[in-house]
Amino acid sequence: MRLTLGYLLIAVCFAAPASAQDNGDELPTFDGKVTDVTVYQGQALVTRTVDLPEGENAGKGGLAEVVVSNLPEFVMPGSIYAEPVSEGVEIRSVRYRVRPMEQDVRAEVRELDDQIKQLSQEIDATQRAKQLLEERKQYLAKVENFTTGTAKTELQSGVLNAETLKDMTEFLFAEREQIAEKDLELSRMLERLQIDSSLLQRKRSQIAAGSAKSVREAVVFVNVPAGAKSQLKLNYLVSNATWNPSYNLRTTADRDAVTVEYNAAIEQLSGEDWNNVTMTLSTATPSLVASAPSLDPLVVSLGRVSPPTMQMPQSGEKQSLAQSKSEIFKRQRELASNRGNFADSRYGGDPGNPFGESMPADAEMRGDYSGFDYDGRRRPDSREFDAQTAAKVADEELNELAEQLQVIEYNTARFETSKDEGPRTIAGEGVSVSYQLANQLTLPSRSDKQLLQISSRKLKGDFYRVATPVLTSYVYEECRLTNDTGEVMLAGPSSTFVAGQFVGRGSVPTVASGESFRVGLGIDTSLRATRSLVDKTERISGGNRVVDFTYELAIENFGDEAAEVRLLDRMPTSKQTDMKISLVKSDKPVSEDAAYQLEGLDEGLLRWDIEVPAGATGPKHLTLNYTMQMEYDKQLSIESNQVAP
Repeated sequence: MRLTLGYLLIAVCFAAPASAQDNGDELPTFDGKVTDVTVYQGQALVTRTVDLPEGENAGKGGLAEVVVSNLPEFVMPGSIYAEPVSEGVEIRSVRYRVRPMEQDVRAEVRELDDQIKQLSQEIDATQRAKQLLEERKQYLAKVENFTTGTAKTELQSGVLNAETLKDMTEFLFAEREQIAEKDLELSRMLERLQIDSSLLQRKRSQIAAGSAKSVREAVVFVNVPAGAKSQLKLNYLVSNATWNPSYNLRTTADRDAVTVEYNAAIEQLSGEDWNNVTMTLSTATPSLVASAPSLDPLVVSLGRVSPPTMQMPQSGEKQSLAQSKSEIFKRQRELASNRGNFADSRYGGDPGNPFGESMPADAEMRGDYSGFDYDGRRRPDSREFDAQTAAKVADEELNELAEQLQVIEYNTARFETSKDEGPRTIAGEGVSVSYQLANQLTLPSRSDKQLLQISSRKLKGDFYRVATPVLTSYVYEECRLTNDTGEVMLAGPSSTFVAGQFVGRGSVPTVASGESFRVGLGIDTSLRATRSLVDKTERISGGNRVVDFTYELAIENFGDEAAEVRLLDRMPTSKQTDMKISLVKSDKPVSEDAAYQLEGLDEGLLRWDIEVPAGATGPKHLTLNYTMQMEYDKQLSIESNQVAP
């Protein structure tokens, strides 16, 4: 009895939609309304709210297939899923399909197409009018030739009618003048029409990215409660959408605080407009796969060992090895972040066509789609491609990449590899934060970046100037701020404004809540710094050369207020034990700042915190002298051992 009832329930569940299709009835079609969007860095999760038909009109038992139409071209089919909003609504299944359309699916693009078509018709009409004028001009030339020949004959015969010749001549010149004026008018009109057409073509190219002449739909098999208005949500991921952080840093002339405007530059080319939506920006990676990647066994064998793996590699080989490992690590990150949406080039490189299969060339002519959609892609429901399938394909390559790395490690174990060869993470990677924007926003699908403000906060800071005369004579103003916003600030470019004036561009690092960071406020034109070698003494002690270098650091202050300046310079450092480098003396003690004492001094970086009096210029400029001593083998010379970053 239970088995029979089970089969009956299955028959009821699937008979209703099949019957509607068999009878040729059109399925209920809705666009729904985009209500929520979460923009990730590379894609976006879109949520549409759809009003369902009432159960009494949805078929026997409230079962119905509802079509959510006009999905964007860059929708990821494997990501589509539905969830009930109203109580009693049951989602049975969701499938994806593509249907051909005569015109573009977007109204804005269709309107432009109509304008372009109208201009094209006007251009054709103008060109035909010019062609007719050319024919008329050629006809007049024939008439002129005939008139000239006839007049010559009549003149020889002595029967020339001068009045008739005069009238004909005036007629020909009047016609030529009229043709010339009309031709000039038509040429100008044609030029204007072609410019307008080119402008519309560029405009269409700009706004029609992500648009197509195929309508993409989600068919939702749903059980709707009878006699009640109900809703469901359709969720899907789209590509061609991303955002990046940027900042505006503003401070007044009083330097009391810095206003940090945290902005998001959003690129939205998904193919659909987001009108009055609740928007969230996130750095998380949307995953359609709940399970971890599958780890396959690694089987190795012995082969011929190439000589480079048996000895210390040369510098070029090290760089090549580091580059190879870096590329593998990068690909690993991409795959691990997008396992549920993975589409490898071996499978067509397209989530909608992961298996690289194309419809036979004559299939459309024969009307035989045989499991393919109208645009030539194999239907996901004919050869299932979902998040699990995508993850399986991605996991295969993840295992292949890991195998390459491990084999490199096994074959290069005879020499010491650099710790910098293959960083598995990059700055800011792994920080997952979300920002829900306060107001509802509208973002059309456009090729240009659209700037939105995430937040604006005043942060108190420590203002100071930095002089590095070994690098530049300019003195820069900086400020150390503390992120007390309660949110993580992501790394991004910044534009700095002081007293309403733009002073330059910089960058803000990734800053955790409560962490301090440094920002530049541009050049302080009232200060100038210089550095010069004022004395050098040399002597031989035993087998070593001992050299004393005395440098003078000078700062001028052209302003009418004293200025606090961090004066920076450097001494060389060496890891060789037979080379000694030391600071012998200094006019002023180096900075007592704890962070500097902990790190900077050991690296040979010198810092003095000094006050430069107002008007300290010319002979009154402030100077600081220090002496550095180097001792090394007298048979050797100094070389730079700087390692490229």
